[in-house]
Amino acid sequence: MLLGALVMSATDAGGKWVMVHDYHVAQLNFVRGFFALAILAPTALKEGGLASLRTKRPFAHAARSLLLVCLAYSWFFALTTIPLAEATAIALCAPLCMTAFSVVLLGDKVGLFRWAAVFIGFAGMLLIIRPGTALFDPMFPVPAFAAMGYALYMVTNRLLSATESVTAITLYPQLAILAVSAVWVPFVWQDLTWPVFTGMALTGVAAGIGHLLLTYAFRHASPSVLAPLDYTALLWATVFGYVLFAQLPDVTAWAGMVLIVLAGLIVIYREAHASRAKVAAA
Repeated sequence: MLLGALVMSATDAGGKWVMVHDYHVAQLNFVRGFFALAILAPTALKEGGLASLRTKRPFAHAARSLLLVCLAYSWFFALTTIPLAEATAIALCAPLCMTAFSVVLLGDKVGLFRWAAVFIGFAGMLLIIRPGTALFDPMFPVPAFAAMGYALYMVTNRLLSATESVTAITLYPQLAILAVSAVWVPFVWQDLTWPVFTGMALTGVAAGIGHLLLTYAFRHASPSVLAPLDYTALLWATVFGYVLFAQLPDVTAWAGMVLIVLAGLIVIYREAHASRAKVAAA
């Protein structure tokens, strides 16, 4: 899980580095998606085979894949102007969004502590975004929407896992990103230099490896144990942001980041406590 957080942070840093060289996000997602799929597909198909791609819910897969395409494009568009650490902190509000969505979509019961944590996390997000001030960047809301979209994406994992294979759940969104990028990229293609192509390729390889690392981590340990480790991505995002782009959060942004991490840890702790209570009752 720790290695997965590092690798996924490196993926974001690599994507931002490519974008600041004025290449279009469709070109990044095309090359990145090709190499990510080259990593993911053999492993997924080895575990489930081609038969595991059969689905009883094609429209659900289509909607979910479209959601991930929007996330992949909006995230890298946002990184063109937003510092990496602040964008990562906002994206780490996803567990808080999942708490809210689970009430609506899954009928979960959420107590006072978790609702308080959700509001604390959103307060931290506002400290980073700072709407209505001179420091507000119009791109700042994009990672916030990405966090909500990712939370919805993860909730749909739970909805689809009852009837769909892990292979189908994993590969269809990646195929959608590659297909959309393949249609778009001829209109925006620029000649690649070897450093930029290498950066795009490594970003895709890192994304594929990171996804596998996180998948295997969740196979061998419970989410309540692993989820706090995901917040180490904020440390790596800060390091990459400083080393590659000479960007560091200011005091207000740090305060917002602390609130987001605190809120996320409260949610994780309460969910773990609720799970232990259910086991004890059973």
